Amino acid sequence: MLVFKEYNREAAVSYARRWALGRNPAYMDYELWGGDCTNFISQCLRSGQIPMDYTGRHVLEKWYWNSDNSRTPTWTSAEPFYKYIIGNNSENTQNFGIYARIANYNELEIGDIVQLVYDNNAYHNMIISEVILEGEYLVDYLICQHTYDLLDYPLSLKEGERRYIKILGYYK
Repeated sequence: MLVFKEYNREAAVSYARRWALGRNPAYMDYELWGGDCTNFISQCLRSGQIPMDYTGRHVLEKWYWNSDNSRTPTWTSAEPFYKYIIGNNSENTQNFGIYARIANYNELEIGDIVQLVYDNNAYHNMIISEVILEGEYLVDYLICQHTYDLLDYPLSLKEGERRYIKILGYYK
């Protein structure tokens, strides 16, 4: 039986801040091939102790990066990433790997994901790096991203329709 494990939000955000304005040489940079945002977010989640997932029936039910020649589209492409992390687990499943759900804006924490979407398809991923509060009131979030690299940038300044993803943890 698989056991539910906590996502290390602090480690994911620490990684995001370290590499937001640069590239980790251990990974390929996909900036010239459509963008590096999802690759960067996958690296952040991996740093938050989310294990790579080699267990799905086909490539869109797996999530891993070993090299440019050994990776899944779910690691490097925004919409396949969304379908994987939302479809991998639900209340009635305990599949190996990430467990996430759609969230409301005011539910986000550090380490959660924001996607920009057009016509209900994701085209960009960002990670929440800080929650800005004024007393108890939510003022804004700061995000980190690749493809137009940004470090602790106000989410309120990002244009476009958004989708919010709560990372709950993983099954191992």
